[in-house]
Amino acid sequence: MFCPVCRDEYRPGFTRCATCDVALVAALDDQAPAKPAPAPVLAEVAAEEATANFCGFLTLDEARHARDSVKQAGMPAEILIRDAPQPADGAPAEEEYWLRVRPKDFRAIVGIVGFEPAHSDDEDDAGVFGCAECGATVPASAETCPGCGLRFEE
Repeated sequence: MFCPVCRDEYRPGFTRCATCDVALVAALDDQAPAKPAPAPVLAEVAAEEATANFCGFLTLDEARHARDSVKQAGMPAEILIRDAPQPADGAPAEEEYWLRVRPKDFRAIVGIVGFEPAHSDDEDDAGVFGCAECGATVPASAETCPGCGLRFEE
């Protein structure tokens, strides 16, 4: 399968070009248009839409329940699935499920999911999160990122 715009080739089973968002075709004609410059894959995230890890869950079902409750309340939320740290005993690594939300929604979400944002034991009770722009550690009460200056809105 081929994209008629950018001419990228796809494995059987794909129906749309991931870059151009057009239907794939079985074959390309001989006179192909010049390949356009690829669109940037990552777009800038508006500060009010940037997300940060709020809390972790032991099961995917728990994370889905929390995400759905937050969305029902009208706030955006997503689940991040990643490998947990490798256990010291050599057992296979398991997955972690993190609820990601906008930092400005943290206080409201505490009432929805029933517990505080995740933070390390050596941090104060206000908690911290990682900046979605630069990855710097940011106190939950901060209005701007100390690393890149990204502004968080209340």
